[in-house]
Amino acid sequence: MIGILRSRSLRFWVAMGMVIAIVPLFVSAVGGFFLLNRGVIAPFDDVAMRQREQRVPIQHLRLLVWETLPPVDEFAEKQNHVAPPAYRAVREKIEAEFARLEEALRAEPATLALLERAQADWTQADRHATDIISVVTPVSQDQTAVTLQRFHGQVEAVNDKLTGVYDRISQKISDDHDAALRSYERSIWVAGIAGAVSLLAMAVGVLIVGRILSASVDRLVNGAVRFAEGDRQHRIEISLPPELHRVAEEFNDMIGRIHESEEALSRLAHNDMLTGLGNRRAFDDAFREVQDRKRRYGEQAALLAIDIDHFKRINDRHGHAAGDEVLRSISSLMSRNVRPMDKVFRIGGEEFVAILPGASSGQAREIANRLREAIAATPVPIDENAIAVSVSIGVATTTQAREQGELMELADRALYEAKSTGRNCVVLSGEG
Repeated sequence: MIGILRSRSLRFWVAMGMVIAIVPLFVSAVGGFFLLNRGVIAPFDDVAMRQREQRVPIQHLRLLVWETLPPVDEFAEKQNHVAPPAYRAVREKIEAEFARLEEALRAEPATLALLERAQADWTQADRHATDIISVVTPVSQDQTAVTLQRFHGQVEAVNDKLTGVYDRISQKISDDHDAALRSYERSIWVAGIAGAVSLLAMAVGVLIVGRILSASVDRLVNGAVRFAEGDRQHRIEISLPPELHRVAEEFNDMIGRIHESEEALSRLAHNDMLTGLGNRRAFDDAFREVQDRKRRYGEQAALLAIDIDHFKRINDRHGHAAGDEVLRSISSLMSRNVRPMDKVFRIGGEEFVAILPGASSGQAREIANRLREAIAATPVPIDENAIAVSVSIGVATTTQAREQGELMELADRALYEAKSTGRNCVVLSGEG
């Protein structure tokens, strides 16, 4: 019997309340049913729809736009003929996503207008990319570099506008949540008034219906609040009524997709795609942590500025593919030869930096020499050849400079001195 009752729908419980409470409960039940369906379930259905048809596709589209950079960059640098088909495949997906989103946002003119501006920027970006990958004979490096820079700029502009579309949709979801919360509060008032009027029988009916609905709606509302506050791991568990159970399951599914999309975007934004190391943005974030620990606990740190010796010569003699393999090999060596708490970043071509938390100047010199020796002792195998590689390293510590730019300048000066005095050596800032 209990199992049968638990499987009953929201309409069944409202009807039971109407029978028990007769006329007073009939009025309150109709009002409560309207508020719950139109004020709570409908907004959450709208949230689920927006998540499924708008928010997740926007996230997917942003990922696809970023995925156009590697094939275009690779073709511009190496004339790799595998890159154009890869770019065109991603372009087709992007155009399909734009068409899908235009249909989903047709009822929202302001948001649709912003999406159309993003699409216009994408058209410009695609035109620049096509200019690069459709070249049959090589053009000047300067011309290619200018077109590539414009392409990168348009891609960033597309992402910025898509972020604006994403924020607008998020605001709509937040508004639906607030409306659902207000409707829920009104439904509680209706239930309270009905309980005061309907005597003992009505009180029993309200108690039964109120407990079932309040527990489920509270979980749904509280789950939405936690999601809005950034908790992507929370899952809403609702068994009764089945309608809210379905809404909760759909909501949980949407949260999972958004979490995966956000993680993917974060990895793209903070990792160098060639080496797997953190990029300049990740370096800036890590340096802020170093500054925070120095300010709070007085903990010093060291910075290594690392440059591959004669890297251009490697590219000229062995090709860019060999150069890429050298970058990957050296990145792996550096990651294995620093301490677990140390972090290595690639901030440009053959330029790397490493942050050594808590390291004194002596410890930093020791770690830098360990890196230098490991790289010098490990030639990079390319086909049947082995390329000998060395690095020059400049070292600076936070006892010499507090700000990031100043510390980088000190480390770069030490690196310049290392390269000027024969390369394949370590120079500590202030020793020269």
